[in-house]
Amino acid sequence: MQRLPLNTSYKHHTIVALVISIWLVLFLIIIGPFDISDLNFTSRLEILPVYGLLSFIVYMVLVPIQNLIYKRLHFWNLIFESLFIIVFNFIQIFTSYFYYKSKLVNGEYDFQSFLLKIYLPVGIILLTVIIFSRWFLNKKMRYTTKNSITIKGENKLDILKIQLKDLICVSSADNYVEIYYTEKGSLQKKLLRNTLKAVQNDIPELLKVHRSHLINPIHFKEWNGSESIKLNCIDIPVSKKYKSVVMELV
Repeated sequence: MQRLPLNTSYKHHTIVALVISIWLVLFLIIIGPFDISDLNFTSRLEILPVYGLLSFIVYMVLVPIQNLIYKRLHFWNLIFESLFIIVFNFIQIFTSYFYYKSKLVNGEYDFQSFLLKIYLPVGIILLTVIIFSRWFLNKKMRYTTKNSITIKGENKLDILKIQLKDLICVSSADNYVEIYYTEKGSLQKKLLRNTLKAVQNDIPELLKVHRSHLINPIHFKEWNGSESIKLNCIDIPVSKKYKSVVMELV
């Protein structure tokens, strides 16, 4: 299945969560669908913003889980994207219903009626907002969030700041890591006192192909035999454990 880009920035996902929650509140207050139309404007302002707050909380709770999956698997696809939206709606249904039946709202519908008459019609419209917001975030803002990366060593003065697209690979060298990158078209190497695991956690876009090597997938060129791959002027070994991951990349 085709991979999808994923923006893991909490800052940008907070913006998406705000857009979804604000849209939901404005829609409920201004349009006043279903039994909401029976409420006066003041009552709407008192009761309905909580639905937006619940939406915001549910979305932000799911973002760390989404990012953890991405960091573990190093890819995102349509299945994961669909599951995120399904789980979001599933939790949102129950939290909204519990609030609807609380003393503050004191809704009259049972769960089935609430689901069919209130949540489902609003949820269908909300679904388009969620899909578009996440598409825009992941597709259009992908390179602004990770356009520039900073790799740090244990020494505070040991810092390398480059463009993500210029990073080729990272290799372990005892207690150090070797950073291979391009600068003005030429291959460069920098040695930092750090661990491969720490670098991978900081830059989840990197793909582990060997216990001692991480690669930037955009620099993959071709297989060099069955146990190594070619990047830009560099050959990197691929262990059997990670070979299937590289095959999927191809």
